Parts: sequence; C-alpha cells; structure tokens
Amino acid sequence: MTEKAFIANIYTHLQKQAEIAYTIKIDNTHIPFYDAPSDFFCEEYTTLWRKYNAALFKSLQLYIRYLKQLLAWKEVLPAVTSNVAPTLIMDYLHPVFKTICDIPTTFKDQLLRAATKLSRVSAGDFEFISWKHKDHTKKWPKEMEHAALEDASLLPLYELVTKNLYESDTAKHFASLHGRFMHDAHPTLLEGVNDAQQDSIGAIVYYSEEPYNLSTEIEMLLFHLPLLRMSYQAFNEYANSKYRSLTHRSCPENGSC
Repeated sequence: MTEKAFIANIYTHLQKQAEIAYTIKIDNTHIPFYDAPSDFFCEEYTTLWRKYNAALFKSLQLYIRYLKQLLAWKEVLPAVTSNVAPTLIMDYLHPVFKTICDIPTTFKDQLLRAATKLSRVSAGDFEFISWKHKDHTKKWPKEMEHAALEDASLLPLYELVTKNLYESDTAKHFASLHGRFMHDAHPTLLEGVNDAQQDSIGAIVYYSEEPYNLSTEIEMLLFHLPLLRMSYQAFNEYANSKYRSLTHRSCPENGSC
C-alpha cells in the first residue's frame, strides 16, 4: 500500500467512526446539570460547591463523550484491514480508552475533596481552603470518613461513595487500570505483555496477558456509568441540604453567615 493510499484509508475509517460516534445514543445517559446557587452571604460555601459541581459534571460529560467514541470504534474496527488497524488503534482509539478509564478515579477524588471540604466549611472550619493547606498531603478517604463521624448528614453520601466508587466490581477494575496505566507495565488494546511471578511454593511461573478486550471494557464502562450518575446526584443533594441549613442558621439580621 502506498503512503497516499494508506492515508486515504485512515481518513475513510476516521470519517466513518465520526459519523457513528456523533449520532450514537446510549440509554439513560441524560444527566441534568445541577444549578448550584451563588449566595453573597455564604459565598465561601457556594463558590466551593459550584467549583466542584462543575468539575464533577465535566468528568461525567467526558466519560459519556468518550464512551460513544469507543462504541463507534467497536462498530468500525471489524471492517478495518490489518495494515491500517494498528495505526487506528494506537493513534486514535487507545488514547481515548486510557483517558476514559482514568475518569472514575478522577471523579472519585474530586467528590471526596468536595464533600469533605463542604462539610468542614459549613461548620465554620476553613482549614481545607486555607492558603496554607496542601491537598496532596491529605488522605481524602480518611478525611471524608472523619468528617462523616462529625457530620451525620454526610454519612449516607460517604456510604454511597464507598459502595459505588470503591467497593463495586467496576470501581475496583478501573482503580486497577489507573494504577497500571500510571505506574506499571501493562497491555494495550493492541498488544499483550509477558511476565514472571513466584508462586506460593517458590516456583517461578511465566504467563502472558492478552491485549485489553474492547468489548469487555465497554461493558464495564456501561455498568459503571449509573454509579457515577448516582454519586453526582447524591453529592448535590447533600450540598444543597447543608446549604439550606446554613442559610437558615447563618443569615440573620446582621446579614452575615
């Protein structure tokens, strides 16, 4: 195949993929944006809420956008010839795959920080928004657990996050992928890896990992989406409940929170 023919072939498949991706429909993916208020009298709380509400929603939007891209590639790839398939997979498909598999971890980290900070700020504790504070020094799962012990209204959200974003099979799967993508050798959608491991009796076992299976990964992504959506909605319900109690309590005649 000439270079010109190769480029034309790539272009044809990219065009077909785009036609599918931008028209594809996924059931139950409509997630309304929660319109968090802006309140002069409780501005530190509402600014924080709006910041994290927007970040979480953007993570969900990107997740759905990239899921549609993967679904489109799943339809296109069977018709792709072997001489262009590796280029399409590694240049256009695999980067999207790696990004979407990181989103569950990003979303989880954002939500932990958001809920913990809102809980503290609603109680008048501004340590976590102080200029002296460094987010990276905190173990946020523990911080949210501690906050939930002091803030009973946070406990249902903490339990939901634990169930959906930590203990579910899909959450564990994507946490494992995130760790491997960031820190270890790993398969791709095109190539597997060979490895050696010592077993329980001291023998060295050699084994191979197959490339990641696109259909299997898409299925996991589809299963995880409702858990992300539920967690986003629960976060905003919690944030709104704290806000309502805050304004009722904190905006008396002196006009200050």
